[in-house]
Amino acid sequence: MSRELGFGRYRFDSQIWVIFLVGVVAAFGFGVVFPFIAIYLAQSANGGLGLGDVAAGVIMMSYMAIGTLFMVIGGAWADRFGRKRIMAISAIGEAFLLCLYTFAGEFWGFLAIALAEGAVGSLYQPAAGAMMADMVPPERRPEAFSLLRIGLNSGMAIGPLVGGILLFTMDFRSMFVISGVMVGIAGLFIVFWTKETLNVKPGEEFQYSDIRTAAKDRVFMGFCVLIALTFFIYAQAISSVPNYATDPQDLGIAPAVYSVVFAVNGAMVVLLQIPMTWVAVKVRRTSAMGAGQALMAVGIGAIYLVHDLIGIVLAMAVFTFGELVHSAVYTTVVADMAPEKLRGTYMGVSGLAYGVGDSLGMFTGMALLGILAFRDQTWIIMFAIGIPTAIGYFALRKYLTRKVDMGTMKAGQEPH
Repeated sequence: MSRELGFGRYRFDSQIWVIFLVGVVAAFGFGVVFPFIAIYLAQSANGGLGLGDVAAGVIMMSYMAIGTLFMVIGGAWADRFGRKRIMAISAIGEAFLLCLYTFAGEFWGFLAIALAEGAVGSLYQPAAGAMMADMVPPERRPEAFSLLRIGLNSGMAIGPLVGGILLFTMDFRSMFVISGVMVGIAGLFIVFWTKETLNVKPGEEFQYSDIRTAAKDRVFMGFCVLIALTFFIYAQAISSVPNYATDPQDLGIAPAVYSVVFAVNGAMVVLLQIPMTWVAVKVRRTSAMGAGQALMAVGIGAIYLVHDLIGIVLAMAVFTFGELVHSAVYTTVVADMAPEKLRGTYMGVSGLAYGVGDSLGMFTGMALLGILAFRDQTWIIMFAIGIPTAIGYFALRKYLTRKVDMGTMKAGQEPH
């Protein structure tokens, strides 16, 4: 029988803490290289490929696009074959592919590995989200998902700092091996320290035709449009913003120094996610998501006024604060809107939404930097997209059921 560990409302089954640990280790490994990939692809310093902004944007968009498709597949497979199996295959497969990046020396080679890694790696998140929802009653899901996010961002806070230090001693390619080893260790944690949580009654087994159930849920699909727009803006934080900040024709901050921005982001999440979740669950979830989106828009728009490292840190701190408020509840809303036997599928479809937003956001942001005569106008455009999205979240309250919007669902209840 599993034990409970933790404190207060953060006392959970020990398997939840294993998933938390997996998030820390995998995010650390991923964080060593991923925040610098746009720089590695676009610029030639430190052994970078020097492909230019547009080519880098194409690779990153392709990576996210293939991942978007496989989010839905991962969710469906998690409902059909089990959460644990899909999580383990994803983590171990991604570890192998991360190591393969060391052999990619030109556009097509890197693109091929990126497509494979994007597909395999994206299977993990909907399966992990479904496993969390299986184990935690609805009223405690905001805390559970915020714990998962703290784990991910703890790793992402430390990873870029270590990556920035490593850039002084090795080139980018060598760092991919470190990344792959860490993600592989996380995969072994899943294999040996977790148990399956999928429990479907006879006659209710998942069928691929069940994906249509999510597609026909108009309120959910409208919510997914808003998710896509949010992640369109969020994608700039890991693509166009670091490239703009480190490019000599813009802010000209050294890549190793820019890692401070990622560290501040991660530290804010670790320190503030729990208190922000406590605040967010006391108001309508649509209000929390709308307010968070508005702050993200203000933060990204403020980069237009920035001229140095301090300015970019402050602008991204505002952005991160909004991200904290939004993320405190949005995954919980997805879980609460899903019928019990389709949790993985709904997680996968929502993953499709943020994958579409991420991929289009990465490409658009990088492309704007490549084609605009005044590159700083990119941030005005992002602000103009972010504010209407915030309004959309507030409008969503008219269509969500009250128990989903207020967070009053109980275990065993259906959302409609």
